[in-house]
Amino acid sequence: MRPGLNVRAIEYEIVPASRVGRVKVADDAMKELLGGAAQVAMVRCVDSRGTKLTAFGDGDQMRRLLDSGEASDPAGITLSEQSFPVVLPGWLRAP
Repeated sequence: MRPGLNVRAIEYEIVPASRVGRVKVADDAMKELLGGAAQVAMVRCVDSRGTKLTAFGDGDQMRRLLDSGEASDPAGITLSEQSFPVVLPGWLRAP
């Protein structure tokens, strides 16, 4: 992921990290990059070209984006590589 990826959030959920670990794609990368986070945000979003993506990141950072109203901005939100280090193609769901 490039630093400062601008996306429009379509749907999100904040789930226990143990659920994200069951997402088969890039499981090792998620464990390494998200470390010991208790909760992980899964943001189903689209980029400027309309490509569907799922960003995995810091649940607390997602809460801050929601509280500030930034997450619902139709112009999009910027996901930093530090807070959302894993971005995968498609809209994935935690089992």
